Amino acid sequence: MSQRILVPIDGSTSARKALEHACLIQCATQARIHLLHVPEVPVAKDALGAMVGASPADYTPEKGRLTGERLLAEAWLAVGGGSDEVTYHVEEGRPAHVIVQLATDLGVDMIVMGSRGQSNLKSLVVGSVSHKVSHVAPCPVITLHVPD
Repeated sequence: MSQRILVPIDGSTSARKALEHACLIQCATQARIHLLHVPEVPVAKDALGAMVGASPADYTPEKGRLTGERLLAEAWLAVGGGSDEVTYHVEEGRPAHVIVQLATDLGVDMIVMGSRGQSNLKSLVVGSVSHKVSHVAPCPVITLHVPD
């Protein structure tokens, strides 16, 4: 039975720890790992752009995709993974929605993800991505949090 594990990577320490745990599961089950990055469009640094929340003039979705692929490759190399055991995905959209949709499309057996540990106020207002995913995912979700 071929298992599939989805690991969203956002560059955080918790996401890296989640990938390490997914690799342990992979060793035990021979699962295929799917790494996912959902790019956050940066906010412009000039005063007007920052005020209206615009992205920098030189930002393109292609730059976001390339940056995401580089982030995934670096994370995979950091845990010592081989190229035949992983698939990279860079998808735009709202992170929780993208994670659940890709998990559904791929028919993954589990999602292993980090939790950034936002402040209580921010989490209350916008909600935690890991919390949203755990409530609507089509499979088990393992969430890891690494305290600061």
